[in-house]
Amino acid sequence: MKKEESYICPVCNVEWDSLSEAIKCRNSHPIFKRTWCRCEFCGQAWRENAFGIGEAERLARKCEQEHIDKNEVEEVRERKRRLEIRLKQMGRQTRR
Repeated sequence: MKKEESYICPVCNVEWDSLSEAIKCRNSHPIFKRTWCRCEFCGQAWRENAFGIGEAERLARKCEQEHIDKNEVEEVRERKRRLEIRLKQMGRQTRR
């Protein structure tokens, strides 16, 4: 029996013979920036890369305006706050 080890880059899943090669590969990948437009009341978000900058902003503002029009801003904020507390207790973090 022959045992072989290989190292896999966590970014691109390429297999390498040595740890140093895998680390070098991992470090060679570019870092991508993702920007989200988020409703300040409920936390729903739209990614600019997916929707486009203008559309993501429009959708977030529309969501905020709908909460204002329905007169539910405080209720939605409280619901979001309670959810964040529950997620924190479960060991998860939420984005702000």
